[in-house]
Amino acid sequence: MKKSLLVTITILAGLTIAGCSDSTVASSTAGKITEDDFYEAMKETVGTSMLQQLIIEDVLTDLYGDVVTDEVVDKQYTTEETAMGGADAFENIMLQQGYTPDNYKDTIRLNLLIEEAVKDKTKLSEEEIKAAYDAYTPAVTAAHILVEDEETAKDLITQLNDGADFAELATENSADTASAANGGEVTFSSGEMVAEFEEAAFALKEGEMTTEPVATEYGYHIIKMIEKPEKGTLEEETDTIEDQLLTTKLADSAYIQEVISGIMQDANIIIEDKDLSTAMDTYLVTEEEPATEESATEEPTTEEPATEESATEESATEESAVEESAAE
Repeated sequence: MKKSLLVTITILAGLTIAGCSDSTVASSTAGKITEDDFYEAMKETVGTSMLQQLIIEDVLTDLYGDVVTDEVVDKQYTTEETAMGGADAFENIMLQQGYTPDNYKDTIRLNLLIEEAVKDKTKLSEEEIKAAYDAYTPAVTAAHILVEDEETAKDLITQLNDGADFAELATENSADTASAANGGEVTFSSGEMVAEFEEAAFALKEGEMTTEPVATEYGYHIIKMIEKPEKGTLEEETDTIEDQLLTTKLADSAYIQEVISGIMQDANIIIEDKDLSTAMDTYLVTEEEPATEESATEEPTTEEPATEESATEESATEESAVEESAAE
């Protein structure tokens, strides 16, 4: 089974902070809660994180909104819905995680905007591509049947050895419902599956099947190799290699923050509300900025003046030492 079907960023989608006014948001026998009251309370709890999210969304939409359209978001939503077993199953999963279809689409939009930003700002070197090519294994297509216990897996292997159809047994027995609907078939590259599954699968030749159940954290698998293509030349595989390298970078939160920070620093962000003034500090603080109060008072110097200053300080220290000796 794949390590993860979704990689999402947790956001408080759908929440809108109202503008300041005297309008009543709610009332009771105890009194009224105004929009001012509500705004101040929201600032104290989720204000900075929400403002950060809204700013990032606005800046990235301005840059990449022509690529990440409503149609693209809807298509991704449908893809994930299908992978999770249909509309009802998907809505149940979203409900358990606190999402509605609308605010989950907001999450998809933010992820796609970040993906476009990383693609735009990432320049892969020839050396990087060559190294990745050397380690590259082409995507393969295998079929598997996942069951909970080893005894059941062994019984299915016996049936297969006696001539049973793999796809039919997968459809009838596999706990991996997403692949079971397709006769157990799944296409994957190196690093996309759990280690035990991947090792057993890549050891097979086309048409071969595992003779013993393969145990993973998900249960017991019977695996059959369907298609195992040969590795192409560097030129033939370059597009695939670049996609894999970008996927790796998109899984690196530190790299994503580096990319987003660069974009935010060029966006001329001004936060008028002093209580929320630190909302973008994570993205706007640069290495050149002082880390301590002491460093903030020091003037930046080039290497040559620093050397001369050091020489002057050293000379002053020697004079002080001479004076102290004379005094003694």
